[in-house]
Amino acid sequence: MSEVSGRGSARPWALLLALSGAAALTCELVWTRRLALALGSTSLAVSCALAAYMGGLGLGAWLGGRRTWARAPRGYGLLELGAAAWALAFPAILALVAPASRALGQVGGAVAAAALCLVPPAVLLGATLPAVAPLLRGRRGLAGVYAANTAGAVVGVLGATWWLLPGLGIRTTELLAAGLAAAVGLVALSWARADRLVVRPTPPEAASAPAAGGALSPGRAGLLAGTAGLCALALEVCWARLGAMLVGGSVFAFALVLAVFLGGIALGAAWARRSSRLGPQAALALLGLLTLAGSALTRVLPHLMAWSFGVLGPEAWVPLQAGLLALGMAGAPLASGIVFVRCLQGVEASSQAAAAGRILAANTLGSVLGSLGAGLLLIPLLGLRGTLLLVATLAVAVAILASTRSAQRRLAWAPALLVLLALLPGFSPRHYTAGLFLQLDRFVDLSPAAIDEYAEEGWELLYFADGREASVAVGRGTEEGGTTWLSVNGKIDASDGGDMPTQQLSGRLPVDLFLQTARATPEVLVVGLASGVTAHEALEAGAASVTVVELEPEIAVASEFFKHVNGNLLTRPRTTLVLDDARGWLQRRSRLPDTAPFEVIISEPSNPWLTGVSNLFTVEYWALTRENLAPDGVMLQWVQLYALPPQALRSLIRSFMVTYPEAWLFESIEDADALLVGAPGLDALPEGLEPQPLLGPEELRRLAAGAPLNTDDLPWVEFEAPRWVHRSTGHVNQTMLEGAVRSEPPVGDPVPSELPRDMP
Repeated sequence: MSEVSGRGSARPWALLLALSGAAALTCELVWTRRLALALGSTSLAVSCALAAYMGGLGLGAWLGGRRTWARAPRGYGLLELGAAAWALAFPAILALVAPASRALGQVGGAVAAAALCLVPPAVLLGATLPAVAPLLRGRRGLAGVYAANTAGAVVGVLGATWWLLPGLGIRTTELLAAGLAAAVGLVALSWARADRLVVRPTPPEAASAPAAGGALSPGRAGLLAGTAGLCALALEVCWARLGAMLVGGSVFAFALVLAVFLGGIALGAAWARRSSRLGPQAALALLGLLTLAGSALTRVLPHLMAWSFGVLGPEAWVPLQAGLLALGMAGAPLASGIVFVRCLQGVEASSQAAAAGRILAANTLGSVLGSLGAGLLLIPLLGLRGTLLLVATLAVAVAILASTRSAQRRLAWAPALLVLLALLPGFSPRHYTAGLFLQLDRFVDLSPAAIDEYAEEGWELLYFADGREASVAVGRGTEEGGTTWLSVNGKIDASDGGDMPTQQLSGRLPVDLFLQTARATPEVLVVGLASGVTAHEALEAGAASVTVVELEPEIAVASEFFKHVNGNLLTRPRTTLVLDDARGWLQRRSRLPDTAPFEVIISEPSNPWLTGVSNLFTVEYWALTRENLAPDGVMLQWVQLYALPPQALRSLIRSFMVTYPEAWLFESIEDADALLVGAPGLDALPEGLEPQPLLGPEELRRLAAGAPLNTDDLPWVEFEAPRWVHRSTGHVNQTMLEGAVRSEPPVGDPVPSELPRDMP
């Protein structure tokens, strides 16, 4: 063990580790997005990516703690340079790995690609904390560096999501993150070469002196740190699902969940570094209790959201989301950060690097188990409420079991408080499934009583399930002839009422067009099951068979409530249901030999501002549909007119026409829904087709001219559209389309605050 003065003090290393954290989280965001594009956006693929990355961090920490960092500045600098080099080469590495991984199928491909692409750089990054440990004065300094590294990760999440990715795209953001990591590595190497680090031995007893609260055996410290990591990552998965239902599933909402989560850990670590009031066992018990306190707060979060929105308006929507998510987490991430630092300070180890390596390895191993277990097993099996209760119970139980007898007596109150908190009312599906966050503009009265009336009166909840990919609900109005609707993560996506014109026309129109031109019975692919009406209409129009690709299995169950309008679709012999990510499935299918193309493809997913759906509205996606479409086939794509700026609508049209230059736009619901139809083998539509298109190829080309392309590298619409969800743009876009009929130039995007809010 050694003590370092000069540049070896904590402050400059804290700055370097903060920059390293920003670069690492930016790379993680980019790499996860790249893997989702290559292999699909299923929870399995995302969970495998997160598990591989966290597992690599843990392996790197363990390996880093086992070696002697005699020239720590140089070793740390080389680790950062290695991670930067991997970031530079990542697209080429993925291009080599992805085709071979797809051949292993959905599960094998996700595991193989995640392991090969993410474990090596994660190992390098995981070893950085043990590598820098010998340069710091005691474990208090190491805790400060950890807090700074986590705070830097928060900056990376926010900076990448709000500025870099929407402004520069994936590859440029990746290059900037690589450049930042390389700069950090070069600075560390320059400090080593300048020999401005004065390293002098530190007495062994000083190096291993435990923090207040007593020493921890390696096994006990690992158990506490691992449990904290398991609980924290399981909770992050739960909070991401809860956030999607509360404020919407946009890229910004998911970024805020991650930023608030990491920010809480950083604050907890910083507090623990300066105070010794809370031991690791008490902090872990507190994590469990705060988890249930946050679960109880979910009952009032919709009321707080509505009241705050009424006071602050849509301009404050982003900070409002962050505040609501922080309340839902109720301080549990802070407790997780405290547990980690207390274990780091108290573990018995021969060196500071060994202590850091062991604790970080245990924490990240627990994180792997937590993320995989919650996303793939616990939430589908127990639901959100049950998962939160199980995680809280585990945290309190391990805290008590890992304590000494005297500490167990001090924690005797925890189980009783746990039971009390578990009995409090918590998550109410009715408040989260009817799309409250999208309806706030329509409320004249945003009082708690008005919100309860909206959630509890005038309709009945027929079905609710926390699925593997999303939370799915079916509701029905209680009035005579009431509408039955389907919601996914709180957003209504289908109904047997106002949505019927779009659902029916989407299924009937492309089949009619193909039958009139090719005069053959088409094989049809439908992307997105929803109510099942679209696929049913395709069969009724004359399709030979329909293959439906749906991501969430619970939607198949929910579609049973629409038998009266979908003809009992899933029981019909000409229907095939594929439970998979549509994009990943199409990629694997297009590379299979002797696979017959579809004559008709109907793409009717949810809105393009939703993360996980947005990649079904890019140039590359439509090119993929073309690979799976017959030469004389017909492609139909649903697009929204509401809550979408004119520039985004023009961007989607231009991006669609890159692959389908001969395209027509049909209107299914005025001011709301439009259908883009591409027919590569047609120069003109046949006479007598009903309905007639609103715009043809020439009008669409003039309308879309100059609009930005929506690509995988720069998914402009995904980042722009969420800013408009509380503004009424349907009439603006309708006016623009009608102007295009008269060859009028397209309108520019209005300022959001100048658009009306849909008040009744």
